[in-house]
Amino acid sequence: TNIFLRRIKSCMKSEITKWEDYKMTRIKDIVKLVTTSIVPLAQERYHLYSLPSFDNDQTREVLLGAEIQSNKYIVPDKCILFNKLNVRFKRVWRIDNHDANKICSTEFLPLLVDETKVDYSYCYYLLVSEFITTYLCGQNTNTSGSHKRIDPTDFLNIKISLPRLDEQRRIGNILSSIDQKIALNRAINDNLPTLDHSLTVATTRLVA
Repeated sequence: TNIFLRRIKSCMKSEITKWEDYKMTRIKDIVKLVTTSIVPLAQERYHLYSLPSFDNDQTREVLLGAEIQSNKYIVPDKCILFNKLNVRFKRVWRIDNHDANKICSTEFLPLLVDETKVDYSYCYYLLVSEFITTYLCGQNTNTSGSHKRIDPTDFLNIKISLPRLDEQRRIGNILSSIDQKIALNRAINDNLPTLDHSLTVATTRLVA
């Protein structure tokens, strides 16, 4: 089922590049890069969005400033964090909450989405698309080893084409719905061993 849903999602993403009633623009025209730096206060508690926490099931950390020990970027209440390091891993994080003291690694680019021009969900799926990833993988400013960074200017100047706003919302809603189904299926699959064990124990007790 997961494979089937991924195929549907892949097809939907490919359709995004086939429609003709598009407006040509650049990423910098639909998002604003906000890099407000902060040095965490030792006794203050922060919600930290880091690369390790993204890789840990996208679960942000709650830490005291004394545990952080380096400057970070302030994270707006609603934004998209785009990772500039090793973009092939697609560490792109949707943020939409009012938690206090949200900060992120400076390896993320905090992007404010101009929702008068682009749908928030559509913008996210555009940023994780193969088109963006493939382009940026060819624009790395550091090609040595495992640390390959993109130039934010190159990223913001990428030319894109956008359908009408109502069409963006429709596409964003469909892809979000598919993502939710994939996440639900993954959670069910992850719990199958536990459920199987519980059924085995229950059957053994009935037989006994």
